[in-house]
Amino acid sequence: MLEIITLQTFEGMAIYWYIILFIAATFGGLVGSLSGGAGMITMPLLLLSGINPLYALATNKLQACVGSFTGAAHYYSQGLVDMRQTRVRIIISVIGASIGAISVQFVRVEILSKILPFVMIAIGLYFLLSPSISDKDRAKSPKQWLLLIACAGASFYGGLLGVGIGTIILSLLVGIGGYGLSRALGDSRWIVFSINVASTLLFIIGGNVLWLLGITMCVGQAIGARFGAKLAIKHGAKIIKPIVICLCFIISAQLIFKEFF
Repeated sequence: MLEIITLQTFEGMAIYWYIILFIAATFGGLVGSLSGGAGMITMPLLLLSGINPLYALATNKLQACVGSFTGAAHYYSQGLVDMRQTRVRIIISVIGASIGAISVQFVRVEILSKILPFVMIAIGLYFLLSPSISDKDRAKSPKQWLLLIACAGASFYGGLLGVGIGTIILSLLVGIGGYGLSRALGDSRWIVFSINVASTLLFIIGGNVLWLLGITMCVGQAIGARFGAKLAIKHGAKIIKPIVICLCFIISAQLIFKEFF
């Protein structure tokens, strides 16, 4: 039986990789709905499976669309998202991500890859050391123009590379926008969904998506994301903050090892 599973292939991959990546997508959807960063779970395994890196990135973006939308829809249904404020950021995110997704085929991303772990460390320290982070909005008049500029830059990075984008957007909404953690997480899911959709459409046009694998992972993402969103809404900052901190340092350690060692 094991030999049959090992030998059977779809889209050039052994069937056991579909099982592994389904589980990874489910866990990634859970983590992504709580703190962002689901791609740090799924992307390394996609690359480890041996598929073309561009196919891995495209398929990862496809399944991430489902995870981010599932979480976003659940947060919206619970009244944690104000679309009147979020829609401008969504439009900017679509534009920035589209430019990034096109640029990834022409620019060198090695420098970004080496800088990113230190950015994630800074975000982790901010969440760890800041006593003001909670579920309460703390800024009466958030710097909307600065937040829009930051979202535009983050969205470009999201389309270009995308590692840790959910956590980066979350930190911008908390640090610059002054949002409480639960509200910031709800808004960040919509922004990340917009980034994922824009990137995925361009990858689909380029014929880079592995559809059977992508759909399998989409199912896992939907299951994990819904469960994660329910946990976040129920427990709020008590569960979101420690997971963000842990994820930032785990991502940093993984990237530092990958890029420098």
